[in-house]
Amino acid sequence: MTLPDLNDLLYFVTVVRNRGFTAAARATGIEKTRLSRRVAELEKQLGVRLLHRSTRRIGLTEAGEQFYECCLVVVEEAEAAYESIASLRKEPVGTVRMTCPPVLAQTYLASILPAYLARHPMVNLHIEATDHAVDLIEDRFDLALLARPQLNAMAGIVIRNLGNARRILVAAPRFLNETGRPATPDEIPNFATLGRASDVRDGKVRWEMSNQAGEACLVSHFPRMQTNDLRLQFEAAIGGAGIALLPEPIVAVSIKKGLLEHVLPAWSALSNRLCLAYPAPRGMLPSVRSVLDFLSEHLPAVIQARSVIADTNQADFSIVRSVDP
Repeated sequence: MTLPDLNDLLYFVTVVRNRGFTAAARATGIEKTRLSRRVAELEKQLGVRLLHRSTRRIGLTEAGEQFYECCLVVVEEAEAAYESIASLRKEPVGTVRMTCPPVLAQTYLASILPAYLARHPMVNLHIEATDHAVDLIEDRFDLALLARPQLNAMAGIVIRNLGNARRILVAAPRFLNETGRPATPDEIPNFATLGRASDVRDGKVRWEMSNQAGEACLVSHFPRMQTNDLRLQFEAAIGGAGIALLPEPIVAVSIKKGLLEHVLPAWSALSNRLCLAYPAPRGMLPSVRSVLDFLSEHLPAVIQARSVIADTNQADFSIVRSVDP
């Protein structure tokens, strides 16, 4: 048996609830003849009579009573589903799923999300902190916080820029005291280095460096340690394992505390673009919109506050605000 048109179940329940076709037609605005025809076709498909009909009233048959109880559950669940969506669209409520690398969660989100949760008590946040690439649509994430030197266009995904963060060379002072300090980028391959595993080609990592005078160079080196976990690189650099190229906001506090030293401060690599990515906003729920707007408002200030080394007037560090296309 194939399932009937689910609207027929609604028509049947409506007729029973209103105790007749005429009353059901007045209550719903659906023509009486249409209600009668659809219920009759439902009976034909089921092969049983559901209603006793008379000129004045209707009554349920034994099969009709059993069928009505089941149909009523379906209709009430459908009504509840529509009502739940209606409530979601009125105010921020429900669960918002977000993804970002662990180091971004620790560096940027940890300090500001408690304020969001206090402001929106009906919203729950599910944050997947991972360094693995995710597909926002396929993996059913509402938004992602990303930091990359370059971002390629993604079909159906909107990118909202939050700011730029320089990538700078750092190492532990005791490491540099023991090994010496490079005077130019060309000397970096003579030192132990730490690199991103995803940047390794033929065993080498290549850092594209530039300075304020417009000079550029390509530093090729064999890293002592390769990892895509920026937090691990950061801790290893503090531990004296070598020179690392890391986003300035991640290392700024440690430089101020003397745990790390800014190596070759005149030089930096291509800045990371920090941005929020999310599916096209048509039909976006208020809960998702509230997270998006909150992060767009507060993250640029966090980015700037954690980049205390940089002169914010320099071309390689700027806060960029944009509007959704």
